[in-house]
Amino acid sequence: MTHPVVIFTDLDGTLLDHNDYSATAALPLLAELKQRCIPVVPATSKTFSEVVELRRELDLDGPFIVENGAAVFVPATMNLRCPIGSKLEGDFWSREFGVSRQVLEDVLDALDMGSKYQFKSLTQMSVEEISELTGLSPLASAAARDRRYSETIDWRDTPERLAEFSTTLTDIGFAVSRGGRFIHLMGPNDKSIAMQWLHGKFRKEIDADMVSIAAGDAPNDKAMLEAADYALLMPSATGLKFQLSREANVWHSMSSGPGGWADSINQILAELLPTTKDSLYG
Repeated sequence: MTHPVVIFTDLDGTLLDHNDYSATAALPLLAELKQRCIPVVPATSKTFSEVVELRRELDLDGPFIVENGAAVFVPATMNLRCPIGSKLEGDFWSREFGVSRQVLEDVLDALDMGSKYQFKSLTQMSVEEISELTGLSPLASAAARDRRYSETIDWRDTPERLAEFSTTLTDIGFAVSRGGRFIHLMGPNDKSIAMQWLHGKFRKEIDADMVSIAAGDAPNDKAMLEAADYALLMPSATGLKFQLSREANVWHSMSSGPGGWADSINQILAELLPTTKDSLYG
């Protein structure tokens, strides 16, 4: 079976090492995928500012999904039409699915959540605090604070209280998900919605037979893994466990991070054996 392929991938703990954020072990495969015209689309809780820098470091030049599916950014040079209502920003156009961070802050204030529960959001922290908490450089920490559509929360209360916090917010239409390191508060968006929208554009405008591979390691990746044609479930470096409801076309990596990602993607592609060389760029 041969198909053109697009790969949607989580970053931290999946394509990037959980501890040092390195993708070194995956770089040879990323270069090969680029040569074979197989798009690799980051789908992450990271911000626009963070992903723009990571794309440069990883030599990626395609679209990307930020803040847990809150927005899709597409290079303006790519052969995908910019829909009416999209936003233009520098070299990209974007399609938004999330609400503004200010709305989320206002909701937390209105419900007095900061007094009821023990937590602190990245936007409340100094760059120095974020660096100490994550191991990121000051520059990368500043980019992590630059959130547009979500609040990223360092939870400092009990798991039971987190369940209560989550229920309060989901009952009024917001979403709370858990990543490898933080809790994410956002609007009614997730990675799967953004992935399916972008995959649909690929199929309509590039190749109707294009199939999707999704890779992830945390609960905030679950919906994306369920929705993709093929799912790669990575082991969590932090011990987070979740199960997929699907059984077909699911791969389980034996190791976390870029080495496990590269080995498993190679195995999936060996079965799919994509042959397309259609250019996505003008």
